[in-house]
Amino acid sequence: MASDQTPTLECEGLSKTYGAVKALDQVSINLQRGEVRALLGKNGAGKSTLVKLLSGTEHPDRGHDTIRLDGTPVHWAGSGDARRGGIAVVHQEFSLVPELSVAENVMVGRWPRRHGFVDHKAIRAEAARAIETLGEPLPLDLPVGRLSTARQQLVEIAKTLLDEPKVLILDEPTSALNSREVEALLATVRRLSSRGVSVIYVSHRMREIPLVADSMTILRDGREVATVGVNDLTTDEVAALIAGKSSERSARPATTATSDEVVLAVEDLRLDGILDGVSFDLHKGEVIGLAGLLGSGRTEILTTIYGGRNDCRGTVRVNGRAIEARTPSKMLRLGVAMTPEDRKDAGVVPLLSIQENLMLSARGRVLPGPLVAHQRENQIAHDLVRKLDIAASSTRQPIGSLSGGNQQKGVIGRCLAAQMSILLLDEPTRGIDVGSKAQVYDLVRDLAAQGISSIFVSSELEELTEVCDRILILRDGRIREELRGAQTTSDRLLALTMKSDNKEN
Repeated sequence: MASDQTPTLECEGLSKTYGAVKALDQVSINLQRGEVRALLGKNGAGKSTLVKLLSGTEHPDRGHDTIRLDGTPVHWAGSGDARRGGIAVVHQEFSLVPELSVAENVMVGRWPRRHGFVDHKAIRAEAARAIETLGEPLPLDLPVGRLSTARQQLVEIAKTLLDEPKVLILDEPTSALNSREVEALLATVRRLSSRGVSVIYVSHRMREIPLVADSMTILRDGREVATVGVNDLTTDEVAALIAGKSSERSARPATTATSDEVVLAVEDLRLDGILDGVSFDLHKGEVIGLAGLLGSGRTEILTTIYGGRNDCRGTVRVNGRAIEARTPSKMLRLGVAMTPEDRKDAGVVPLLSIQENLMLSARGRVLPGPLVAHQRENQIAHDLVRKLDIAASSTRQPIGSLSGGNQQKGVIGRCLAAQMSILLLDEPTRGIDVGSKAQVYDLVRDLAAQGISSIFVSSELEELTEVCDRILILRDGRIREELRGAQTTSDRLLALTMKSDNKEN
């Protein structure tokens, strides 16, 4: 971290109020040149609001608008003004045009022209320069919609590097990256830091923080509760500050009794170029984890089971019955539900209320006749909001107005409202804070105790060891090993997911 008498970024007493809600309350941050500051806190703690104020998307309350860049007060007219002034943001949710090429997406909004025509050669050259900074090659001419989620994230990051920002804000930048890609990103952040770029790094992945950050600021309930050096607190101490109470949780028993009853059987599942003969059984009340690098076939297993692909081969049995011509609606009727990885596009309907989203798959419970049983619907929704601890003023509040973590709880709640017996959970804690993750773990375990079975896909290996009874290791579309969740470690899982199978038949 470079030393400089004048901070690159100074914020004093920033506040933001939405109606009666104080989203940010007198928050102050100083960021030195080349410093990497981790920004931590639960969903709803004020992180997103602070990012919006810094990047010009929102304006602070009148009289609480002191932001200085290199010692000069700034008042952004909007996000474009902030970007041109030296503050860039890489958001967790993508803003890419799938049909355009990687190069065109990197340069979108600023395509150079020559003699009145778009200069495609210049577009490629400028995009290549930004991508080279990442240290991760990307195919310039490939439509971005054909890239994996992880590589689309890299395109988003490359877009901001064109501006050579003084302050770069990364909002959960590794939420969709595998371990190798995470290392590449962290190396990029360190390179930018060494060049004098100050970075605000928003992440829930505690293991990354000491690898990339110099310091960390913890927010809770819209207030700054601590700003300390990255090595000044243990992970448990950080979690306690984030939660506002002790984060210790009682350990799960080493083994969990599950029934011999097989509720879901997958036999020789194949998908050209992706899955190569996947077979396993899921028992009543069991939680199975799927571990593997991106591209190993984790999501595709869930999608093919759920009927989201019609180009797969193999057999799926639910309670002993082979299900032909699977479709999501057919699987729902059989008690099988899936929560998608991308909650923004496939998990919630943002403009509908929390209650309407919760009840989307559960109309059979409130439609005994031609009229909706409103009282029963209201009761189910209120019970779920309370059980899942969804932070909202009312069940009538649009779910799109909630934080990402609370939206994700709503996705799971929709499955519970429909009384599903088998849950296919694809990255159910992606973008969720430490406290909300613990709630999801406990919820899945509680449901298992009630006989509800789950398949749990996660890129965070630590949580698989905590919540799963068994963990299946996927490499190149095949199950290579099987481990008991409470009898292994995340380091062991990581080694197995990255193992080479070149010598295997």
